[in-house]
Amino acid sequence: MTRFSPSDAAMEGFRLTKEHPGVMLAWSAVYFGGILLIAMVMMATLGPQFIALARKGQLNASDLDTVSDLLAASWPAFILVLMMTALLMSIIAGGVMRLVLRPEEHGFAHLKIGRTELKLTAANLVCIGLYAVSVIVGVIFTAGAAQAGSVGAALAIILVVAFGCWIGVRLSLLLPTVFETGQVSLRLAWERTKGHFWQLFGMIVLSVIFYVIVWILFSIISFAIVEISGGEAAMQDIGRLTPLTAIAAMITLVMQLLLQVLQIVMIYGPFAVAYRDLVLEDAERAEDFA
Repeated sequence: MTRFSPSDAAMEGFRLTKEHPGVMLAWSAVYFGGILLIAMVMMATLGPQFIALARKGQLNASDLDTVSDLLAASWPAFILVLMMTALLMSIIAGGVMRLVLRPEEHGFAHLKIGRTELKLTAANLVCIGLYAVSVIVGVIFTAGAAQAGSVGAALAIILVVAFGCWIGVRLSLLLPTVFETGQVSLRLAWERTKGHFWQLFGMIVLSVIFYVIVWILFSIISFAIVEISGGEAAMQDIGRLTPLTAIAAMITLVMQLLLQVLQIVMIYGPFAVAYRDLVLEDAERAEDFA
């Protein structure tokens, strides 16, 4: 009998943050460095016209049209940026899974760049591709059903959402499976979730609720800091920048970085716990009884 608890798994992000604050700060620094690198690559590949637009800060309608044209004409650059972003996410996701599944492996704050991270990147890209395909198919299906009226459209939306949730939950252990086995296999991930749909679904729902609560708290705190320091206009106007607004801007930046890292931890931490409790420990018990 498994000891898996959906609520405990959903709280894993909070536990990791509480028990490893130094690791979270290190991950935030790595994330910040990665975002800077991605931004520089983006600037370099899109050219001086995009840089000039970015320096304006506030973009009008014609500027947005120009940006859209640049994006459409620079799809190879965005494929590169997408892959770099997936790699950055996978590096931190690997650290999360290492903390949960292999805490004896340290690296730099439990982060590594190797074959495992590349396979996690491939798995993340597969997930993005599946999501894109499902959205396209869902839109086509809903548009077709809408020909039968609003009732048909509503039923189609319900079916599309239900089917998407089912597929998503059944493949939810893909990344922990890749991390543990080294195989990017949808079949293996599908088998790992057999018989655990409702437990995993409940865990995912709770994780989303917890993240929304954290996001609201961070937003409230950030807003309060900005208002106390003179408002957003004071932070954006260099001429009005004071020591207080500079400190507030730095605190806000750090909080945003922490929130982004916490988001990754709260996404991947529960799935790592689910894999440990539902797959690894069940396998160990089976070996003990054999």
